[in-house]
Amino acid sequence: MRKVVINGKFLTQRQTGAQRYAREIVTYLDKLSLSGEFALVIPKGEWKIPKFKNIEVVQIGPFKGVLWEQITLPLYAIIHKVTCLSLCNVAPLIKPDFSTIFDMKINSHPQFYGRNFRLWYKLLFANQTKRSIKIFTDSEDAKSEMLKYYSLTNPNKIVPAYGSWQHFEGVDYDENTLSKYGLQRGHYYFAMGSLEPNKNFKWVAEVAKCNPNDMFAVAGSLNTKVFADGLGFDCSKNMKLLGFVSDEEAKTLMRDAKAFLFPSFCEGFGMPPLEALSAGCPRVIVSDIPVMHEIFEYNAIFINPNQYDYDIDDLIALSTCDAKSVLDRFSWEKSSKIIYNQIKQIIN
Repeated sequence: MRKVVINGKFLTQRQTGAQRYAREIVTYLDKLSLSGEFALVIPKGEWKIPKFKNIEVVQIGPFKGVLWEQITLPLYAIIHKVTCLSLCNVAPLIKPDFSTIFDMKINSHPQFYGRNFRLWYKLLFANQTKRSIKIFTDSEDAKSEMLKYYSLTNPNKIVPAYGSWQHFEGVDYDENTLSKYGLQRGHYYFAMGSLEPNKNFKWVAEVAKCNPNDMFAVAGSLNTKVFADGLGFDCSKNMKLLGFVSDEEAKTLMRDAKAFLFPSFCEGFGMPPLEALSAGCPRVIVSDIPVMHEIFEYNAIFINPNQYDYDIDDLIALSTCDAKSVLDRFSWEKSSKIIYNQIKQIIN
C-alpha cells in the first residue's frame, strides 16, 4: 500500500470523544501497518506526540488550525501524490479522500449551535458525503442518520467502525478524587461530557430537583464559541459542576457512583457509558434513542430525555447489567482493522 497521510490536527486540540477516537485508531493503525504505509502529518509546534513504530510523524507549515487543515495539509498531499485520512469529523475541502463523520447533530439539532459553526459544518459534511472515497462513522445508527440527510448513490460508501473503551484500562484510579470534590462513595450520580446542549445535562439538573436527597455530579467544560445558548439550565443545591477532570479522576468518579448518567438527545456512539462500565460502575442510565439500544441492548436503564419526574433510586433498583457482554463487543483493534482493510483494499 502506498503512503497515506493522516490528518494530525487532533493532536493540537483538547481531547474530547472525537480526538480520543482519532488517537486510538492511529495507535492501532501503527500496530497493523507496515513501515512507510502511513505518515501522521501535524502543524509545526510543540505538541505532545505519541511514539510510533511504523507511522512516520511529519511536521509541516505554514499556518495552524483551520487554515492548516484546509490549505497546508491538502497541498502537501497533492504535491506528494498521497491520500488523506481524516479521523476527527473534519476533512480538507479539496482533498476529503477518507474521512470520518461521527453524527448528524448539526442537521438534527441545528438550534444547539452558533450560526457560523453550523454553516461551516454543513458545508464540510455536504462535501465529504459527496466527494470522499469512504466515510467512516461510529455506529450503524450514525450511518442511517447520514443516509437520511444526504443522498448517496452507494450506501456502502459509509463504513461503521465503532468507538471503544480499552484506553481506560491503562488509567489508574485516583483515590483522592472523592475528598477533592466533596463526594461519598455510592452516594451520588455522575455524568460527564462536553457541556453542550445536545448532551442534555438539563435532564440531570431537573432530575436533581425532583430528587433533593440525592447528590448529582457533572464533569465537563463548555465551548461558548461553538454552542449557542450556554448551559441552558440552573443548578440546584444537590448538583455539582466539577469542570474538567483528569482521566484518573473520571475513572474513580465512575467507579464510585450509584450510576452513570448519559441523557443525550443524539449521539453517533457515546464512549463515556462504556468507560463507566469498564471502570466498575454498577449501572448506566442512558437515553431511549436508537444508538443506545444498538450499543447496550438490554444492559442499560433507558430514560426519556424529555421527562424529568423520575424517582431515580427506584429507577436503579430495577436494573441489572452484564457489563462484560457489552464491553466484549467493542475494541479499538477491531475498528482499526476495518479502517485499515478498507483503505488497503481501495488503494491497492
